[in-house]
Amino acid sequence: MSEKEDTELQRMEGLRLSNEESNRITRSSIEAALVLLMKDQAFEDITITGIVKRAGVSRTAYYRNYNSKEDILQSTMKEIVDKIVAAMNLHHPIRNSYDYWLALFHTLEQHIDCLQIILKVNMADTILSEMQDAQLIRSKDVSLLTNYAAYFWSGAIYSVAASWIRSGAKQSAAEMAMLCYKIIEAVNGDC
Repeated sequence: MSEKEDTELQRMEGLRLSNEESNRITRSSIEAALVLLMKDQAFEDITITGIVKRAGVSRTAYYRNYNSKEDILQSTMKEIVDKIVAAMNLHHPIRNSYDYWLALFHTLEQHIDCLQIILKVNMADTILSEMQDAQLIRSKDVSLLTNYAAYFWSGAIYSVAASWIRSGAKQSAAEMAMLCYKIIEAVNGDC
């Protein structure tokens, strides 16, 4: 390959990365705009015009990235759940129970405003569904036991987390981790 061709390939790669970064920023702006609008308006009353105006993007940019408001919410939830699962995957839920729960609650704290809004507008099923999907994907084994264990864990995690978020997250992440650790220890002691 000639030096000119190498330079052209580098330029094209730079443009591709620049476009990816631009799309990421656009998506992030749209997601943030929807969350901010949901603080003041009912989800049903929010318009695409309102979202793009608040995000500072064009309708074309909006429709290049999303088909509906629900798509934005789904994308936002998937991103949060992916971060939660990644943090929790660093620890074993039984052997490192405290660290497992601490990772969960620290990650929830980082997204508390968005999660409170999503729970407030009754989109909790989205959270639970994403958590279940993440638990099922995590498992390589597709046995009946593994399947129901994934639903069990995601339901338990969701219930505890949602209750904590709805009550205003008054306890610290460390306090909640210790509480959940004690629950797991009590269950293990009874087995």
